[in-house]
Amino acid sequence: MRAPLLIYLATVAEGFPFVVLAAPRRLRGARAWVLLWCAVLLGVDLLAMWLGRHGERNLWLGYVVTPAGGALTLWALSCWQARELPRLTLRLAIVPFLLAWLVLLLAVENVSDFSRVVWPMANLVCLCAAAFTLLVRSHAASGSLVRQDWFWISAGMALYFGVSVTIAPLSALLIGDDPRQLALAYEARAALEVVAFLLIAVGMVCPSEN
Repeated sequence: MRAPLLIYLATVAEGFPFVVLAAPRRLRGARAWVLLWCAVLLGVDLLAMWLGRHGERNLWLGYVVTPAGGALTLWALSCWQARELPRLTLRLAIVPFLLAWLVLLLAVENVSDFSRVVWPMANLVCLCAAAFTLLVRSHAASGSLVRQDWFWISAGMALYFGVSVTIAPLSALLIGDDPRQLALAYEARAALEVVAFLLIAVGMVCPSEN
């Protein structure tokens, strides 16, 4: 029972960043895009749970949310770039990212099973973008990092994508051979996702630069 309960909690945690709606003046720029990303994740996970409870396949939802979530992530993080070049690079990267997703989906993926290529690729791209934002902005920051919205949110996104990048290929490897270990992997992932969205929620209530 522990794994399902943690998974439910991880889904609920995706709604933590919506605390910003209590102060709408904070909802602009990068925060608005991050909140939209959270809304997409929450909606898809709720639908996946509903389908699972009714005995319907829900793996296909991952192939739907991957391009949308990746594009929203890159655009949101671009809003926090201090220089024009990285900002433009992240935004222009959305097009090749979507093309790579489509090519890999059509060429190598079996959409009836856990993704071995498309999901890890998308999560790795977003992980690199979040880590880049965190490191570059932290290096250039002059004030307290813990008062910066980008610090908490990019850290939370880096943790989320860092955990997510391995779960799909791990699931493909363990699903037939060791389902107990797979359940433990999802339990650990869910716990770390709760932490990730708590970090994002903290960032949402920090002073905003944009």
